[in-house]
Amino acid sequence: MNNKNTTITNEAVLRSYLRRYGSSSMSYSTLQAELEHFVLDGVGYIAYLPFKHFIWSIRGHRIVIGNPVCDPANYQQILAAFLKETDRAIFVHIDTECGDALTALGIQVNGFGIETELTCNDFELAGKARAKLRQWRNKCQREGVLIEEQSVADFDDKTIVKGISEAWLDDKGTREYGILSRPFSYEAEPDVRNFWAYLDGKMIAMAVFDPVYRDEKVIGYYHNVDRILPEAPNGTGAYLLLEALKVFEQEGREFISLGMSPLFLIQSSPGHNKNQKTQKILKYTYTHLNEIYPFQGNASHKQKFAGKTEQAYIAATKGNNLWEVLILLKALGALEFNMDTLKIFSHIARKSITLIKGS
Repeated sequence: MNNKNTTITNEAVLRSYLRRYGSSSMSYSTLQAELEHFVLDGVGYIAYLPFKHFIWSIRGHRIVIGNPVCDPANYQQILAAFLKETDRAIFVHIDTECGDALTALGIQVNGFGIETELTCNDFELAGKARAKLRQWRNKCQREGVLIEEQSVADFDDKTIVKGISEAWLDDKGTREYGILSRPFSYEAEPDVRNFWAYLDGKMIAMAVFDPVYRDEKVIGYYHNVDRILPEAPNGTGAYLLLEALKVFEQEGREFISLGMSPLFLIQSSPGHNKNQKTQKILKYTYTHLNEIYPFQGNASHKQKFAGKTEQAYIAATKGNNLWEVLILLKALGALEFNMDTLKIFSHIARKSITLIKGS
């Protein structure tokens, strides 16, 4: 087989692979316009962000998003071909099987958080674990929140939709982290589902679900976008998701992925060659550096769904040292030369010796 790496790849070719092998939550995000694609003919592709910076990455890195879009049996083959073209690659939000393939190629793999998944056909609200979900659902129903599914293309005036997105981001005061948060599209996209919440005729929230494929079929969805007005009843976002889950269950879909909770419950695989120092620092970051990103809030919200969890990983060809992790954060737009940077270095400088010694 001949492999080729192109900046502009025929989208029809990519979608063909995607529909056959796009079985991870990040698969649909591999079609983002700013990404480039390494294509191994007849096998699949790897999506990556070219990143170069005069301080962080003078020679350039390739930031790979998610698993290769191919048959998992071919992970090692396509990764080996990809790594012949670059010796500076960082992989983010990959699963255990991809981590195994990278380990076999001599690359360090570290836990980076957990991904939460809700199974459609047996999801029940009964019991203590999901009591908060019942409370939110009941509150929204009492207050008259209505949920509708409608394509974004059906809105002639996108002003209201844009207003919700902007108000939510302003209220949260947080960033969307680059290629890991596929941006909301105001145009219809193949197999993407849009759900909307209304109160007294006013749109108050929306949720977007990206398709997850297997063998040309949509088997589940990734809850990619959540936008809620500040005045919406508490729990509206969860109610939106619960109503969408009902629809997907009726259609015979398998699951909804809530995505990754970064740095939460990090646990590297025994079969992977992890960087022990970096793992300790990442765990410390989850506990002490929530000014940079709401790690604990993100994890706490997803825990309320009491879903199935699996470890997500990162890997870097130059080793999973702290510098490579910082390059990843910079490439994702999560790190600037400001107080964020100073906080990271000051905290780690004070604590690194203790963390590394484990005392």
